[in-house]
Parts: sequence; structure tokens; C-alpha cells
Amino acid sequence: MLPATDNNTLKQCLQIRNAAFTLEKGVPKSIEIDEYDCLNDQCTHFLIQFKNENAGTIRCLKVSDTVIRIQRFCFYKHFRKDGLGKAVMEYIEKKYREKGIIKIVMDAKFEVCGFYEKCGYRKMSDLFIEAGIEHVKMEKNFI
Repeated sequence: MLPATDNNTLKQCLQIRNAAFTLEKGVPKSIEIDEYDCLNDQCTHFLIQFKNENAGTIRCLKVSDTVIRIQRFCFYKHFRKDGLGKAVMEYIEKKYREKGIIKIVMDAKFEVCGFYEKCGYRKMSDLFIEAGIEHVKMEKNFI
């Protein structure tokens, strides 16, 4: 896991998102890219690498001093069955708990909410549509 601290790493994260969300899922680029897709203190982008290859990315938005929101978590298709998702979630949770985060929230794609439930997240809403895709609000509390 490599935090994006330079424009080249951020660009690589955005390339993975383009492949997963825009090209594969059909999410319009005008919706997929937003004001948080830059290098700043409010949002951290991580480049996920596996066997020296770029595999995926995840974006963590600081909601408050104690809450982060996971966003734009995706992998290139050929890395999706390697167990990397669970390892990434464990890494993110450990990293942010050490920084005083007590809750992680997200709008999860409904098709993968079972994965997040296995990681200890709870559904917090009914199904809703975002960018033409079914989602559900989820969260995990650490206290």
C-alpha cells in the first residue's frame, strides 16, 4: 500500500479507477472524478500493489477527527480473487485506528456488501442508487 504523495502515484490510482468504474461499470467520468481527486490533507489515496504490479486503489476521506469514509475502492479485474480486499481493509483499519479513528463509513456497492459484512461492517440503510449502481450505507465502529 502506497499513499499517493505525488501526482504520478495519484495518476496511477485514477487510471485503475477509470478501468474499474468508467470502462467496466459504465460510470460517467464526470461523476467518478470529483473535487477530492487531488493531493490534500482531507483525502488520502492509496495505490495497492501486488507482486510489483499496480492492482487497485482506495480513497479515504477524513469526515472528522474520529471518522473516515472509504471511497473509490477497486481493483483491476484480474486481481479480484487474490484475497487482497481483506488485506487492504485490515491495513486501512489498523492505520486509521492508530490515528484515533473510531468509525469507518462507506456507501458500498450492494453486490459486494457481503464482503464488507465479513469484515465486520453493518448495513445502515436500505438500498439506494448512486451513479446508476445499487448501494447501501455501511459502517464499522471500533469502540
